[in-house]
Amino acid sequence: MNQHVRNTRHRLAAAVAVALAVTAGAAVAPAGAAMPMTGAAVVTAVNGPADADVVPFPKDAMVVAAGPKGFLSYQNGSTVTWRWTRYLDGATTVLPSGGRYVYAPESDIVPEIVGNGRFTMHDMITGTALELDISPLGDGYDVVGYAGADILAKKADATGGHELHVIGERAGVLVDDTVTGLPTDAVIADVTVDGPATAVVRYSSTVDGVRRSRAAVVDIASHAVVEEYALPAGGQGAIDLSATHIAWVEQTTASTVTVAVTPRKTDRTVRHDLGTMDGPVHIQLVGEWLTYRQSGNWETDPYIYADPLKARSLTTGETVTLLDNTVNDAPGPDGSQMVRGGTIAHGEGLYRIDAGGGATRPVVTFVASTGQPTALELVSHTVPATIDFDRTTAPVSLSWNFGRTRARVYVELIHTASKKQATLRAFTSEAAAGSYIAEWDGLFDDSVPAYNGDYVWRIRAEPTNGVGPALVRSGTFKVVRKATSHDFDDNGSSDLLLRNGKGELFVHTGYPDDLGPLWKQKDPVRIGTGWNTYDQLVAPGNVAGSSYADIVARDKTGVLWLHQGAGRTLASRVRVGGGWQIYSRITGGSDLNGDRRPDLLATDKAGVLWLYKGTGSAASPFASRTRIGGGWGVYNEITATGDLGGNPTGDLVARDGNDTLWLYLGKGDGAFAPRTRIGSNWNPFLPVRVGDVDRDGRADLVGYSSSGGVYFAKGTGNWRAPFKDLELMSYVWNLEDPNTVF
Repeated sequence: MNQHVRNTRHRLAAAVAVALAVTAGAAVAPAGAAMPMTGAAVVTAVNGPADADVVPFPKDAMVVAAGPKGFLSYQNGSTVTWRWTRYLDGATTVLPSGGRYVYAPESDIVPEIVGNGRFTMHDMITGTALELDISPLGDGYDVVGYAGADILAKKADATGGHELHVIGERAGVLVDDTVTGLPTDAVIADVTVDGPATAVVRYSSTVDGVRRSRAAVVDIASHAVVEEYALPAGGQGAIDLSATHIAWVEQTTASTVTVAVTPRKTDRTVRHDLGTMDGPVHIQLVGEWLTYRQSGNWETDPYIYADPLKARSLTTGETVTLLDNTVNDAPGPDGSQMVRGGTIAHGEGLYRIDAGGGATRPVVTFVASTGQPTALELVSHTVPATIDFDRTTAPVSLSWNFGRTRARVYVELIHTASKKQATLRAFTSEAAAGSYIAEWDGLFDDSVPAYNGDYVWRIRAEPTNGVGPALVRSGTFKVVRKATSHDFDDNGSSDLLLRNGKGELFVHTGYPDDLGPLWKQKDPVRIGTGWNTYDQLVAPGNVAGSSYADIVARDKTGVLWLHQGAGRTLASRVRVGGGWQIYSRITGGSDLNGDRRPDLLATDKAGVLWLYKGTGSAASPFASRTRIGGGWGVYNEITATGDLGGNPTGDLVARDGNDTLWLYLGKGDGAFAPRTRIGSNWNPFLPVRVGDVDRDGRADLVGYSSSGGVYFAKGTGNWRAPFKDLELMSYVWNLEDPNTVF
């Protein structure tokens, strides 16, 4: 047999147990006092290795058998791997792949089914192999277990019952011994091999005309029944045998589990109520203690990882928790138990449970580690320090790696300044086990695009198996975007500004919808009061050289004021000119001379159109006026829209007294090309410049009606028909003055 051996620097002897310590504050039952199973469990302490570099135990592996010198593990994967590990120094033998290996409890022999009645018994201590061929014995043998190098098989007899056979090699000769002491009509239900020396046979036979269930203890060496115990009618669960007791599981109701324990060679059965359990129950006798655990399907059910391993005193009824969770277990040498599981303190791996000699409770020893935590621990995370939504297409993947699955992970992304947040769930998959991923669409919970600025991410990971506390962790990141010309809440969206009758100014933030862009009606952001001082309001974009959109306002005395944008608020106003009462219409937002600064346009009461070129200076944002032309008195509304015709410079739309909408394409020198008719029946609608609302690279237009309807005209990029038809959006505001939406 090929062997692949790996030696560790540290001996497993470093993990040898000493006396168990009881967790501080845990209740201890006085000697002789019975403690109910429903009481608080006492959690034991674990004897761990002296050095963190312990013998490794493969991840996703289970302990299969444990002999006096080493243990056998089984690991699933693309190929199945069987390993035998020596306690003394951690030397590991990987069994040749492709073999049909089974196990012999409490033995260092690993049986392999070769086929056609042939077996190979691998002695893991000597490295030798014994070949057994039972095919000469004939047909009808049903192998039911392995006891060291021997095979146990049942065979139907002529009466309809079963015989039990012990088959092995003695001095080079194949020997088939029939177990004596079983009734001739015994129908064997199952055989539990306790170790190389003994096995427990559950069978039924007829006594006084009634079919009854029995448990027989078989001595392997003498191949004879040495003890018998009556079992209750109906099915039983797991059964176990120790040097002093025999125990079996009784299902008394649909969910309540009772374990019957009988001192060997007596009929003094004591029943222990384990309470309500949802699945199969595993038990083992360890000295004067009964260990038990509920078994979930570890390999197929991702939400039941395992359950705690508990122990109940056979003398006092005291209950203690030995391991916080378990995966599987196997009988160990000298009446011990080997358990693949974990504790909050030491993590996942292989643990040994011993009676502990004179110890008051079982001794738990950490034997080998998988390197995985039992409690949820955050191993790493992938949350970008900066999320740039101009460069990153939503949704953005954010991930947290816990090194294991079986958790519910809740995520909060909180904008530090406003406290608005996005609430998400993170999920894992087989392809990224232990890595939980949340997909963020860049929106807050109310569907508003997330603000730029600093954020805190906070996760709460709850173990689905209830093992350990919930894990709460947090970190920080930033959201950034380029400033847009009509964004007043710093989230990259084009907003609508609204002034109500009280003079309050609100931002109705834009947000995406399947039907197109919408504007938030509920919970708008109030950014100022006292705005009824002004009779003209313009949102021309960034005229003051900062990163944010600004507002230009004319008061009723003709003074022009600049309200510089400051993110989600406005800075204190600055006076930028006087004498503006001569103008009937003011608009802004188009770059008419190609210097990449928004300009201001105004028509005076004589119908002359004037251009105020933007300077980029907050103190003096506009240059002296330049006359563009006359005859503009025919228009009752003018709106600088930005680029509609595909040229580098901006354009202008105007509504005349016949409700016709006209387009003036900018020529790039501050003047306009001849007008083009682009719409009719605009009487109900006030054209409002909003920039590129749907972020497709084309300027759009909003039409606001006096009845309160908000309409959206999507830009086409074609100057001959620059807008699609107006579509009513679902949010409206009823206002007396339509000029207060801009």
